Amino acid sequence: MIAYLLTGLSYGSLYALLGLGLVLTFRSTNVLNFSQGGMSMLMAFIAFEFATQAGLPILAAIAASLVVAGVLGGALYNILIYPLRNRDQDSLAFVALSLELSIIGLAALIWGAESRVFPRLFASDRIEIANFIVSTPHFWTIVCGVISVCVVAALMRWTDLGLAMRVAAENPEVAQLLGVNLRVVGTTAWMAAACLGTLTGVLLASTGFLQPYMMGLVVLKGFAALVVGGMYSVMGVIAGGVLLGILESLAAYELNPLVQDSVGLALIILVLLIRPQGLIGGGGAWRA
Repeated sequence: MIAYLLTGLSYGSLYALLGLGLVLTFRSTNVLNFSQGGMSMLMAFIAFEFATQAGLPILAAIAASLVVAGVLGGALYNILIYPLRNRDQDSLAFVALSLELSIIGLAALIWGAESRVFPRLFASDRIEIANFIVSTPHFWTIVCGVISVCVVAALMRWTDLGLAMRVAAENPEVAQLLGVNLRVVGTTAWMAAACLGTLTGVLLASTGFLQPYMMGLVVLKGFAALVVGGMYSVMGVIAGGVLLGILESLAAYELNPLVQDSVGLALIILVLLIRPQGLIGGGGAWRA
């Protein structure tokens, strides 16, 4: 039972990481960023290439892929999203969805559809904590999730850039009158989301296999975390991701592993019926 819960917490951390990127881009640029999953997968492949072809140590390869992710995320925002910023939300969402499908198709064209084994990240397969055996990839997934959450929360609450992002989220017109550069805010949000997606893709590849379609269900669960926790709340999406991961593991343990992927959709329906704004959502205000 404990092993299932720890696995659920690990996958919940992945959903929360992906959801954090989604909430950053949504609240800063009003875009439901459907390309987040494709970016996660692409950056995992970039890290794979840095490690296997360029011969970099795996941690250096991941660091290099984070740099590439930041540059690419900022470029995509400025090239595709910013020129269309005055369009309605549905149009921007379709642009992001088109970008997602293009990234997946490009990755399949370059690397093929077969699965690859991601370079080994960890020295051992298991860690013992308080007499409990924890899978090393799952342990570090949880640790990376906690660190990322703390960094994002600190950025939003205690920095000038975070304040600018919150003001832009509340009212873009007022933000511009106050001297906030909305282009800088949007670029920063997309760069941060791309880096969070990179961590998600790398950690997921390290626990399974690397292939162009690996993010299909995971990105849906990231959106589930966003809806369940609240689309305006950083802490809400974290709570939504962790809750979803734990409920999935409990469903696999108590019922059948075949039903665990249905839990996210069922949870979305339940939350929308009972509390449409999400568990910690509310109004339109930013909550860090």
